[in-house]
Amino acid sequence: MELPRLRLSTKSTISAQIYVFLRYQITSANIRPGSTISENELSAHFKVSRQPVREALNSLEHDGLISVIPQKGTVVKKISVSDLKQVVFIRSSLECSSIDNIAKLSVGKYTKILNKLKDNLEEQKNKSDPNNLAGSFLPLDDKFHELICSFSDCAMTWQVVQSCKGQLDRIRYLSMGVESPLEGLISDHEAILKCIENYDFEKAKELLNSHLHEVMITHKPIKKKYAEWFESDDN
Repeated sequence: MELPRLRLSTKSTISAQIYVFLRYQITSANIRPGSTISENELSAHFKVSRQPVREALNSLEHDGLISVIPQKGTVVKKISVSDLKQVVFIRSSLECSSIDNIAKLSVGKYTKILNKLKDNLEEQKNKSDPNNLAGSFLPLDDKFHELICSFSDCAMTWQVVQSCKGQLDRIRYLSMGVESPLEGLISDHEAILKCIENYDFEKAKELLNSHLHEVMITHKPIKKKYAEWFESDDN
């Protein structure tokens, strides 16, 4: 398994940096489902002790991206359609509930988040690199949904979404620009934002729910193409 180098900084803990790095390598399929991971090899690669590596792996296990199998070691979990359905349910529930909470916000807080959403949408339109759609658009897509979650006025909302959506992120990377055309994703975001701006929260939730459930369609051609990356007993 060839991994790129990671330049460690002093801005966050070593374990947090390794976690973010490995999570990206897994969700972008640079580390493929079914691959084994060696704690010792990772320690040597990052030139650190085993402790921060172990902490990072514990976080990845919590995210449902790896599992420890007796006599085999640490293995990158295959994509589970069953898990994907559960993630979509949780995510849709939390994001739609966040929109419900807008009525409880002050006008100032609502307007501040709304303006950030508008700025984000403009970035999606103008800063998405057609030669690197996943790398340029998906972080903006995440930020859009993080801002939706901020309407909840509860920091844990996005934290919960982020911690459980590893399975979903792998599909997003694999489908970006093919099964999930950029124009369609931006159009969805624009329609959701317009409803929020017009205080049509019920319509916004309807559109958001449909947008988030789209992955239950887009994963099918990906599963057909990369069948060995999926759990064999999934439908």
